[in-house]
Amino acid sequence: MGIIDWLIVAIYGGIVLGIGWVASRQQTNTDEYFRGSRQLPWWAIGLSIIATSFSAASLLGGPGQGFSNGFLYLQLQFGDLIGYGLVMVLFLPFFVNLNLTTAYEYLEKRFDAKTRSLGSLCFLLFVIARLGALLYGASLVVSAVTGLPLAIAILIVGVVSIIYTVAGGLTAVVWTDVLQFAMIFLGIGAGIWAAVSGVDGGFGALWQVAAENNKLAVVNLDWDPESIYSLPTALFGYGILAFAVAGTNQQSVQRYVSCEDVPAARKAIFLGWFSGFIGVAATLLLGVLLFGFYTINPGLPADIAGDQILPYFIVNQVPIGASGFLVAAIFAAAMSSIDSALHSLATCMTVDFYDRYFAKTNDEAKSLNVAKVLIVVWGCVGILSAFYVASTGKDLLPFLVTYTTMFLGPLLGIFLMGILLPRVNADGAFYGTVAAVLLVIVGSQMGWLTFPGIWRSAITAPIGVVLGYGISLLGAIPSGRSLQGLTLKHQFAVKPMDRPGLDEDFGEDDY
Repeated sequence: MGIIDWLIVAIYGGIVLGIGWVASRQQTNTDEYFRGSRQLPWWAIGLSIIATSFSAASLLGGPGQGFSNGFLYLQLQFGDLIGYGLVMVLFLPFFVNLNLTTAYEYLEKRFDAKTRSLGSLCFLLFVIARLGALLYGASLVVSAVTGLPLAIAILIVGVVSIIYTVAGGLTAVVWTDVLQFAMIFLGIGAGIWAAVSGVDGGFGALWQVAAENNKLAVVNLDWDPESIYSLPTALFGYGILAFAVAGTNQQSVQRYVSCEDVPAARKAIFLGWFSGFIGVAATLLLGVLLFGFYTINPGLPADIAGDQILPYFIVNQVPIGASGFLVAAIFAAAMSSIDSALHSLATCMTVDFYDRYFAKTNDEAKSLNVAKVLIVVWGCVGILSAFYVASTGKDLLPFLVTYTTMFLGPLLGIFLMGILLPRVNADGAFYGTVAAVLLVIVGSQMGWLTFPGIWRSAITAPIGVVLGYGISLLGAIPSGRSLQGLTLKHQFAVKPMDRPGLDEDFGEDDY
């Protein structure tokens, strides 16, 4: 890292903080802070959708995948398309037309308050564990490529993310995500340029080496449930996982409900998928070219892991200037995921718990302050988690992530019960989901309910639906007024955003 490289990183950091400061001057109420007052352009939201999921691990893992397995990882993007497509058809009209702030408000409208709280809690457990993993992983990479002590890297990544997320709300998060996604592509481009210019024959020579070593195949039709490099697994196992993440994860739903209407939200989702497809393809291409580079120029350590290829290349081969763009890209990938995690945590805790159970009056200013405090609190928790793992070397955060992902399948099941099955009542949805979570956890521990992790959502979601439906058959049939505008069958019973509130009475015309 030379002076020019550090200058590039500093300019990028200054622009990010500047966006947060400008956006903070527009924050007057919670709707602006949580949803940007639904005034953000669909294309910016679309880029934000993919930037949120494109973490530092993605930027490092993509080249590692390309180096080891060529373009086969790109098959997962077809599963993503299935997941996003199901969200657009089944969930999106309800999220947008009901004028929601969190996805879990739908669960109270369809079922009751305890089911809403259960859904929100499942999401919170998932994202809290992921936040610590994101911060630690990003800081580890930043430390490796810059030479900064790990503790300093943790503080820089964490504090910068907290500052601009607190200051600007969703508006700052979305616009910085757009900047960060652009920076990611600049970084990938700088890496490709460095690889191509580092060998005689340029791109053609690297591509030929990749072709000779079977690195160019995109599709593998073999049936292998345990392999993400099998197209059937990518389409069905990963497709349902993508459906669960895109349809029940507040980080994604918060983008959808910030769109002006359903058509705008659909365009944003498709742009998000397409941008993700291009982004993943670009990182895989970089990895494939690095394979050719180190085949032509031997010297790569034999024991180096796949996700260490890019940091090694930056430190040893990338010239001054290009290094700055690549390091800024790693910062960007890290913060685009961390800021979204912090903001969605604060949104759910404020809207689903503080406003729902503790706020005695509808005080916008107080709710806004609560959200900002929660961002700072959880940001500090993430920093402390990263410090703890760094000091002990314990693999705690991956353990937490593994077990909290067990909640995603049953969480998808709740929404499927609500939208597809009018016969399911509140008790069925709640206790069926709790039973499904316990069944999966106990079954996994006892060894009689094991399956590949990528299939977990595809298996646990139907379990939750079957249990919830069965319990509902023992109870009362939901009344007509509790279904209007809230199930696929009753979707057009009311006009968009005109459904009465939870505390209002219905007249005969409402049945």
